[in-house]
Amino acid sequence: MGCYAPNHQPVITAGPRPLGSPSTPGGLKFEEGTEIQLQLEVTDKDEDEIFFLWSQVPPNPAGAFSSTTVATPTWTVPPPPENPKQAIYLTVEVKDGNGGVLLGKSPDIYVIPKQ
Repeated sequence: MGCYAPNHQPVITAGPRPLGSPSTPGGLKFEEGTEIQLQLEVTDKDEDEIFFLWSQVPPNPAGAFSSTTVATPTWTVPPPPENPKQAIYLTVEVKDGNGGVLLGKSPDIYVIPKQ
């Protein structure tokens, strides 16, 4: 039996959040149909390959990710929820393939109806 160094968890160093979004309290507001570039920076001390899985909460009305399995996809803002005060947030599960799992969550996102 060999000796194995313990696996280190991946670490999120920036994001997940819309790129260039201000750090303002109370969430972020975007007009429906806007394509947003997402920001996510992750490091892994072991230099393991990193895997990503993005999702939206709540899932409906659904926005559209350019990809759910890359570090920095784009996301197209969906139509507003029935309740305009309902926040949407984006989550990303980060795995290093060696048991390290991390969950990141964006700031609250509010949809502005197209005028």
